[in-house]
Amino acid sequence: MSLNDRIFYATQAVGIQGHGDGGNVVPGDMVHGLQSVGMNTSFNLEQAFELGQIEIYENIEGTPDVEVTLEKVLDGYPLIYHMATKDGLVGMGSGIAGRSKSRCDLRLGIFPDTNNNVAGGGASAEAEVYCSGLYVSSISYTIPTDGSMTESVTLVGNNKQWLTSNQKLVSTAVANFDGFDSPAALTSGHPGGSITASGGIQQREDVLLTACMLPGSIQGVLGSGYGNGLNSSTGAPRVHLQSVSVSTDFSREDILELGRKTPYARPATFPIEVTCEIEAVTTSGDFVNAYEFGDSALNNTKASGNNTSEENIFIATRAGYAWDLGNGNRLSSVSYGGGDATGGNATCTYSYTNFNELDVQDYGANGFIGFGVLNELSAGADPLATFPTGDLYQTSP
Repeated sequence: MSLNDRIFYATQAVGIQGHGDGGNVVPGDMVHGLQSVGMNTSFNLEQAFELGQIEIYENIEGTPDVEVTLEKVLDGYPLIYHMATKDGLVGMGSGIAGRSKSRCDLRLGIFPDTNNNVAGGGASAEAEVYCSGLYVSSISYTIPTDGSMTESVTLVGNNKQWLTSNQKLVSTAVANFDGFDSPAALTSGHPGGSITASGGIQQREDVLLTACMLPGSIQGVLGSGYGNGLNSSTGAPRVHLQSVSVSTDFSREDILELGRKTPYARPATFPIEVTCEIEAVTTSGDFVNAYEFGDSALNNTKASGNNTSEENIFIATRAGYAWDLGNGNRLSSVSYGGGDATGGNATCTYSYTNFNELDVQDYGANGFIGFGVLNELSAGADPLATFPTGDLYQTSP
């Protein structure tokens, strides 16, 4: 029986292991910068009735569904998405297809509320939730002007156990959560140069426009290469970005078989739609034309008769995180609003979609940083050959 009066943020810690690990959680399995964790368990019931009575004949229980939602700040430590897909970190396996097959085990530890931190008691968790065989169901990244950059991940599975003995979140696993834990900093080897500080928890100033590729349909963007949102002469931004969000849902389906109650696989349903929404303060309008018969500027191209064409999107931050959405992004909508009589500025929100193209990069985890890395790796090319050089990661662009 726990002696806690309550559970609050300082009494909880989460570790993510490879599926079937079975051993004690180690410090490298712990999620840092975690802001929230939530779990939902559903027992799927199917009712059977029969002629001759109004009462239920049998309430048949199917496979339980377990959903875990986690959110963390981007702080230089590994992303939850990468931790949950550890067997998809090498080469072409780092893409959306490889990571969609990966499974993980998650352990949430509840520690005594008498200590300032989970390492203070020097003991294992009082209680532990063990969820095994989890798949990534959805991921979302938010880069705002106001506040910290965040990652939200939803994991799904069919098995959850509460443990009060034989816990795997032992004292050595949480030793770093001792009141002195702080955001991680990369110190060497980064393609942008030696990093003496990663910017801590990533904020708006940590977006590296020099290393970003923005869609050309955004008013002010010139070209399609790195730094196309900057004035090449002055280094000042051509676009006043307010927020960027990247998200996708794997839309998993259960594949069942006779002789077994649980699914033998929960594959992602391809094609997977990837969305990116970019908001910017506008000084002249969105300048996106919508012609009845398409934009004549696209004639004699594969986009003839269309108003939009395929565009590059690549977003990079100081701590070595990057989101590569490839070169097949299409503008699905644009909205203009704000600047009304109550005050405020007019903004334009551009929404883009692609299918199956999302490489979430973390230099600290797998060394990838740059647009088109997966394609270049498969072709045997140097993925960093065209990445902007210079001391990008020590001063704001």
